[in-house]
Amino acid sequence: MFTSKCANCTDTVGDGPECSICKKRFHFACGGITERGFARLGSGRASWMCTNCRDAPLTPMETSCIETAAANTPGSSRFSSGLPLEIRAVSTPKHGASSEDKQNFLELLQEVSSKITNIQTEITMIRVIQQDIQQVKLDIAEMNNTLNTKLDKLNNRVDNIESRVSTVEGLVSTIEGLSTEVEDLKMKVKTVLEEGHKNEQWVRRSNIQINGIPHKSGENLIKIIKTLAERSGYPLNAENDIDFITRVAVKNDEDARRSKPIILKMQSRYKKDDFLAALRKLRNIKACDLGFTGMTGRIYFNDHLSQRNKQIFQQAKLKAKEKNYTFCWVKNCTIMVRKTEKSPVLHITSEESLKKIL
Repeated sequence: MFTSKCANCTDTVGDGPECSICKKRFHFACGGITERGFARLGSGRASWMCTNCRDAPLTPMETSCIETAAANTPGSSRFSSGLPLEIRAVSTPKHGASSEDKQNFLELLQEVSSKITNIQTEITMIRVIQQDIQQVKLDIAEMNNTLNTKLDKLNNRVDNIESRVSTVEGLVSTIEGLSTEVEDLKMKVKTVLEEGHKNEQWVRRSNIQINGIPHKSGENLIKIIKTLAERSGYPLNAENDIDFITRVAVKNDEDARRSKPIILKMQSRYKKDDFLAALRKLRNIKACDLGFTGMTGRIYFNDHLSQRNKQIFQQAKLKAKEKNYTFCWVKNCTIMVRKTEKSPVLHITSEESLKKIL
């Protein structure tokens, strides 16, 4: 491959355009033309001019020769009509002109022809540029179509996401509504349970629970209650005052080692309260005092608490002991604690109210 120095950057150049005027070779970029544009010149590549030669101003002589050559070319009136008047005045040498003048004229004519060829080359280049511009327009249109397609897809995805977000918002609203309903149900269940606990305790409002009396085969519970009434000084009429009396089963191993408690149900609550108050005066009465020989365990009298209130009572006693409270007792089926004799009485009605014991 033929190589030379680029006339512009002086670097080695191989397959580059060569100026038809100055005969210098250039890189395509240094010559001001693309490889694609140069290829499109076809046969016009032989008359291609570099920018230096193309931009060089015409001499007056060259201008006159261009006018003359154009005037002698068919259809040249359109070309020459745009030239200045003094250029169009130049004509061919008169008859009898010297050979030198004719030679000069021929040289000028060749130069004019070269200029015209260059002009045609530039026109071809302009057409190539127009084609390039048209191709750029097509590329831009294609890019625009591609962008529009992608934008449509993006819009569809956004619409899809918005639809899903709307669905999620609906679900969130539904969940919030369900959460509210669940909370309402919890409150209702809690209320029902509280009512159930109250009812369970309410049916025991006339009961007295007696702990510490040993069980004996063939025992007479009515007789035992009458003996306790006599000792406490309470005027008990067993036939009219007692509804029923029985022993109840225990629910854990610790209670299993003890005697089953006796449950006494009175006919009215006020009689139960009076009898229980009298029995509690027997603070130190023992089983042996009722004829149980050798049984020195104490006997205790309390309200007959529901299972829930029994648990709360046990927790209250433990916490009262932990916090150095002196008193913890049950009155009228209500659990009470008191730190000292002069301290206010605290009513414990639930696990939450245990926080009162500070």
